Amino acid sequence: MSETSADLRHARVYVSVLGDGGLPSTDEQREATMAGLRSAHGFLQGKVASELHLKRTPTLELHYDDTTDRALRVDALIEQIGQE
Repeated sequence: MSETSADLRHARVYVSVLGDGGLPSTDEQREATMAGLRSAHGFLQGKVASELHLKRTPTLELHYDDTTDRALRVDALIEQIGQE
């Protein structure tokens, strides 16, 4: 998911990280993923620029989104309750 400012100068990009086997991600997996994305920021910015063909390309701001982790946790709780 992403949000773009009205002037198209900034795009806030939300990133979810799945853990092994579709489980919630660990702190280490999240940190490694975000570090990799930060490292590739210039490349990603260039790809966005080449695809959008705008006068100004939005600056990407990467943010971790824990929605997937929370949804997986709720799913696990529901499954646990069903087994009781």
